[in-house]
Amino acid sequence: MSVRRITPGRPRTKPAEERRADLLDAAEGVFAERGVDAARIDEITERAGVAIGTFYLHFSSKRDIMLAVQARFVDRLVERQHAAVQNLPADDWTGRVDAWLSDAVRAYVEHAELHDVLYGHTPINATTEIQVSPENAHVEAFRRLITERPDPPADAPNPAMAALLIYSAWYGGTHALLHHEADDIDRMADELIADITDLAHRYLRSDV
Repeated sequence: MSVRRITPGRPRTKPAEERRADLLDAAEGVFAERGVDAARIDEITERAGVAIGTFYLHFSSKRDIMLAVQARFVDRLVERQHAAVQNLPADDWTGRVDAWLSDAVRAYVEHAELHDVLYGHTPINATTEIQVSPENAHVEAFRRLITERPDPPADAPNPAMAALLIYSAWYGGTHALLHHEADDIDRMADELIADITDLAHRYLRSDV
């Protein structure tokens, strides 16, 4: 009985979703190092190990991949906060809100450099025309968490407005904190988390 020999050939082509992920990873790295404006598509494709033509199978322009990197960044934050919330009992709504806000601040602190490049908060990215999408999935995730409150009091604020205002408070506070260039960022982050959660409790009437 003869045994069929398998001759080595060219490596199998990666699935399209893997190629797209490779391009996103490469773009994220190039943007973080050089800023959005200075980054070039050929740098992204070289780092991803693909041809220029492969880039255009997945994205129409540098702006297009930039928006995709932003969306993935937000999706990962949403997943991270969701995991933090799910660690708490379903009936501990206040604890879940606190966990979401606490992890949101810490995630920003951990990924501040990438975040600021992606969203135009640093001089390296100062002239980019790419703007933050008005449809913020992170805010929407927080709004959904607020709506999960069992038996809210009659004077509880509108969830959509509450999510927007509280989100703006922690986001703005954390952004300001990171630009103090202080050595004790962790301690200051703890203090900010305490202040933001206290603000959220008061505004959401969570002690009622």
